[in-house]
Amino acid sequence: MHNRAPPIWMSPTLPNCRFCKESNCVKPVIGEKRCINWLFLFLGQMLGCCKLTQLKYFCRNNDHHSTGAKDRVVCFTYKTLYEQLEGVKPDSEF
Repeated sequence: MHNRAPPIWMSPTLPNCRFCKESNCVKPVIGEKRCINWLFLFLGQMLGCCKLTQLKYFCRNNDHHSTGAKDRVVCFTYKTLYEQLEGVKPDSEF
């Protein structure tokens, strides 16, 4: 993967709206970057819905290099959250 997020992480499949019947349109409400529930977004594979500034905030506060393209920052965010949940670092690539 060369530290780049796959397309499904970048633009996740979103739930359908039960009110307007539109498909793939319900995005999570992401508030101030200090209040983001990162675990919820990780488990729902919705980190790709975050803005680049929000992802960079997460990387900066978890001792990761926070510059680069959005697909790299999304990949580092997934890896970091995985490491925090597992308690170990993955051997190499996902």
